[in-house]
Amino acid sequence: MTPKLKLSDFVLKRIAKVTAQCSGELFGIMTQGTLTVLGFILESKEESTTMNYRKAQNNFPTEVDLCGLIKFGPCSDAEAHLGEILQDVDITDNPILLNCDANGDLKASLFKHGQLEAISYEVISEADLFRDYMFLRLQCSLELFCELNEKSIAENSFILRKRLASGNVAFSLAGTGVILNGGSTGCQVVGASGEDTVESLNALTVKTEDDGFGSKGGKKKSPLNLIPSEYQVLNINMLVKKSKDTQDERLRREACNVTIDSKNGCGKMRVPLQVDVLSMLHKETKSLLCYDVLVESICRALRLMEHSFLEQLDKFSQIYVSKCYHMYPDGLGHFWTCVYPVGDTVPEDDEFLLDKRRLLHQQFGVPANRPYFRKANGFRFKEGKSKLLFNPHVGVKRQLTDGKLSVVQGRYSYHHYMQDGFNDDGWGCAYRSLQTLISWFIYQGYADVRIPSHDDIQKYLVRVGDKPATFVGSRQWIGSTEVSMCMNEFVKVDSKIMHVSSGADLAMKGSELAYHFETQGTPIMIGGGVLAHTILGVDFDRNTGDLKFLILDPHYTGVDEVGTVLAKGWCGWKGIEFWDKKAYYNLCMPQRPYIF
Repeated sequence: MTPKLKLSDFVLKRIAKVTAQCSGELFGIMTQGTLTVLGFILESKEESTTMNYRKAQNNFPTEVDLCGLIKFGPCSDAEAHLGEILQDVDITDNPILLNCDANGDLKASLFKHGQLEAISYEVISEADLFRDYMFLRLQCSLELFCELNEKSIAENSFILRKRLASGNVAFSLAGTGVILNGGSTGCQVVGASGEDTVESLNALTVKTEDDGFGSKGGKKKSPLNLIPSEYQVLNINMLVKKSKDTQDERLRREACNVTIDSKNGCGKMRVPLQVDVLSMLHKETKSLLCYDVLVESICRALRLMEHSFLEQLDKFSQIYVSKCYHMYPDGLGHFWTCVYPVGDTVPEDDEFLLDKRRLLHQQFGVPANRPYFRKANGFRFKEGKSKLLFNPHVGVKRQLTDGKLSVVQGRYSYHHYMQDGFNDDGWGCAYRSLQTLISWFIYQGYADVRIPSHDDIQKYLVRVGDKPATFVGSRQWIGSTEVSMCMNEFVKVDSKIMHVSSGADLAMKGSELAYHFETQGTPIMIGGGVLAHTILGVDFDRNTGDLKFLILDPHYTGVDEVGTVLAKGWCGWKGIEFWDKKAYYNLCMPQRPYIF
């Protein structure tokens, strides 16, 4: 059956930025007869830097697979090229060809019976992907026993994958009694029905928690048609079945160092493996199908680690404890997993990691002056009982139909009064805005630090002589200047300060603010009088001068429910009348550093 075709909105945006004549491979997910293309990698003309698409497939979440080709410019060799990769396309019998001609027009075709046939496509937004799909995240610790040579690493990695795929592991859903078992009779689901969907399994993990819409038990009572701002993630643990095989018992041990087993002179290494893998599934996927997906996800991670160890062996003549880092780079719209040595064993500026990142920047066509694949870019999933809201502005409808929308780029967390069990109601708004700004730099990979507390901020300002010793522990305000100083201290970035003599003068700053969000993309802290806010974007009509500000208000004192935040206007568009005409304002505008 001919599949329906959908293209991620991110794919179209990336295609529009490619200007050179080149080719690449498409990756997507097949669900219920619909092929959704999520991303692509570009081939390099330099053979030495070309990523093998078979290896690249392991970096995508499980179930996201090779599905076709993309050609920029003439594509007279498309059918022959598709024929070459056909044997490696598993998710469809009809690989897809996307061709963008010299005029920027995009045409889609499918490869059927050795010929290309035109096919129409739909565009799917990130929000719709959030609605339709979710992720299984499996974390576990394994061990690889091998000698320090290429043959032993490859052979023992294969043996480990084979043992894990032979049915001697089970998986448990964190926070529930549900277990997925494998074996000769196929997958068995304990604690739930095999016909239950992954969405219903996820509901089991949150059934007693507030769902973020002001209701309990997952029943959404909010009248708002809220736009989701991230994927739901179902955490999975791995269990090793009891066995007399001592190797199986070793699978459960955790360690953090590569050690040499010199007993009896065997000279084998014990290499801890910190496995962290993602699987992308449609929310209607039956739980009975999850076992095989999870096994394949472990195998993908082990292939990535094996490849990383072989690279390390070639570069350093030794191997380091490594882990999986999941990236969700701004502008790509999909996850990509990198395996790097943990900690500072291999620094970020080491030529080994620089070369790996340089190759990725080329293959994804992203700027070389911003971080996308550094360790600090690792996606920070919600952990434990954290209730922080991320990017609540995506659920806000724009105001000006003829204006130009310029908003914050990337991910941030919303910080406001009364969070963390700390009462700063009436005085801490600038502190909270500062925390939101710092969160942006953390989540974009510019800094690997924790978000500072009010006490951290006050102690720093005293230490540098900006405030007297009595400032620590006080309830005194801070302003834009102090915020810029703290930005430089905590995340090592400089900020521009824009001064306006009155709130009315902000009406003349539309172009400057739009330029900031288009070039820097960072949130802005604005302080005036006794209040501070965070500006996340502007909607500006250059013809009429109409200007709206997208405001994230730190004065909110309620719980972190996106429905309430949006319904009550704590994150929303404000007109020029929002600002006090009698007050002056200073805007702290953080600048992106040039980091690769």
